Amino acid sequence: MESLKNYFRLVAEGKCHDVRAKLCVPLLAIASFFYGVGVRIFRWSYDKKLLKQTRLPFPVISVGNLTWGGTGKTPLVEFLARKISAIRRTPLILTRGYNHDEVEEFRHHMPAVIVGVGRDRVKTALKIRKEKRIDIAILDDGLQHVAVERDVEIIVVNSLNPFGNGQLLPRGILREPMPVLGRATVVVLTHVNLVTSEQLKQLRTQIQVLAPRSQLVEAYMEPLFLYRAKNRARLSIEKMQNRKTATFAAVGTPRSFQLVLQRSGIKTVRNFEFLDHHEYTETDLEEIKEISRSAGVEEIITTEKDFYRSRDLITTALNPLILAARLRIRSGEEILTDRLLRLLGIKR
Repeated sequence: MESLKNYFRLVAEGKCHDVRAKLCVPLLAIASFFYGVGVRIFRWSYDKKLLKQTRLPFPVISVGNLTWGGTGKTPLVEFLARKISAIRRTPLILTRGYNHDEVEEFRHHMPAVIVGVGRDRVKTALKIRKEKRIDIAILDDGLQHVAVERDVEIIVVNSLNPFGNGQLLPRGILREPMPVLGRATVVVLTHVNLVTSEQLKQLRTQIQVLAPRSQLVEAYMEPLFLYRAKNRARLSIEKMQNRKTATFAAVGTPRSFQLVLQRSGIKTVRNFEFLDHHEYTETDLEEIKEISRSAGVEEIITTEKDFYRSRDLITTALNPLILAARLRIRSGEEILTDRLLRLLGIKR
């Protein structure tokens, strides 16, 4: 089943062109049509007040994406939560918790920040509010969770692969029709340091057409250091620059992870890629170990998201190095700051 999902993902991303792919495309296109009809009816029902949005008793910032994974949404949620905490206000991160790796990341990086996990985010938020003071909520993966009214809609776009082939799931990687971008209060372009200036210029123009009333922020991931899975011992990135390494990742855009390492001077001789949120097995990790050993690999590196998804298994099988990285804003940080201060009623 996992290999089949991977195959359809490659077809959707236009990376597979064999005979089977050509046969699959019409079927996927039909499925995309009906998916699109469902999405449009769903949003229309809320727009026409046939379905009701719920207003929480505190401001809400939604952080979401148009595409299937890999945009940098989770690091942005963390960035906002840290920023709110720095001005002595209490944020609540509301997440469905479908992917426990993201929840583990939040709790490891920000142990003092409250993370509410539950499918019914309204119920989760109100329950937490009875016990703790909450000043503002961050709705993780909130674009599709229309049931909660929001004050600010942030949509994250991956500069490396903004909209795929422009088709909806499963023919493409879009979870929403592209015009939905026009609902954004703020559009955050991520991985802007991994594309050329011309590519970025074209993307900015496209965003201005799709979301003319939205404010634009540009961000990137900054590698901080590496640490050992077993004992958390830190190593500088410079120490890995002359060693042969391999990577493994089950994230939306593994290429961004690989490029960050490459830009840091780390040479990778083998990259193992899995479907986003893949649950690793002993067989997976044993295969990574054996192939890496045969290739003369000296160290294996993975992402924090992968590590926290299968921490014990990965530590025992590979004891790899983990890349610690944080989202940084290249331009437009004052836009986010101003939005937060206004929502919290704080004057500059």
